[in-house]
Amino acid sequence: MEILALIPARSGSKGIKNKNIRMIRQKPLMAHSIEHALKSCYINRVIVSTDSKTYMQIALKYGAEVPFLRPEKYAQDDSLDIDVFRNVLMELQQKESYVPDIVVHLRPTYPIRNVEDIDNMIRLLVEKKADSVRCITPVKETAYKMWRENADGTIYPVLCDIKEAYNMPRQVLPQLYYQNACIDVIRTEVITKDHSMSGKKIIGYKMEDNFDIDTEEDFRRAELKMGGALE
Repeated sequence: MEILALIPARSGSKGIKNKNIRMIRQKPLMAHSIEHALKSCYINRVIVSTDSKTYMQIALKYGAEVPFLRPEKYAQDDSLDIDVFRNVLMELQQKESYVPDIVVHLRPTYPIRNVEDIDNMIRLLVEKKADSVRCITPVKETAYKMWRENADGTIYPVLCDIKEAYNMPRQVLPQLYYQNACIDVIRTEVITKDHSMSGKKIIGYKMEDNFDIDTEEDFRRAELKMGGALE
C-alpha cells in the first residue's frame, strides 16, 4: 500500500513572518513534521508542497522531497487545502504515474506529535473502511450554550437538536469536540474524485492536546513543552 505524507508549507505567513521555517529547538518548524512522517511505520514517501526555493532547500535537508514548486495561485492566504492537494496529486500522476492509496496531511505548524498517533490513524482508516480519519480534541465550552445573533439583536442557539439545551446543566449535555489540525488521514480518491478533504465516512481520533502554532504565545507554549529554546 502506498501512503504519502504531504506537508503544505507556503512562505507567505502574515501573522508570523516565515513561520514555517522559524527555529524551534534548533530546527525549522516544518522540519519537525518532516521527521514525524519519516518515523512512521507505514508512510512510504514524504513530500513538502511549497512555493519557495528557500523552503524547498530546507525540506530537502531534513529528508523530504520537493518534486516541484507550488503554483502561486495555490499559495495565497485564501488558498484551500483541497486545491493544494489535488494539484500535488495530479502532478505526481502526470509526471511519475504515482498514485498513493492514502494521503497523510501533516501541517508544518505542529512541532509536537506522537508518531504512534499517525500509525494508529492509518490503521484505523483501513480497518474501519473510512473515507478519512481526523484528530479531535474535547471542547471546554460547549456549543450547546452558544448563540448566534440576528440583525435585530435577537439571538438563537447554534445547536438545536436538544430542546432548550442552553437551559440544561453542562454535565448532562453530549461531549463535543473540535478538530485540532494535528493529523488527517484521507483516501486519495476522496481528494481526487470526490473533491473533498474528508469524504462522508469520517472517523474521529481523540487527542487531549493541541500544539498548532499560530501566535507567539503558541511558540512559547510549544517551546516549554519540548524543553528547548526558541531561537
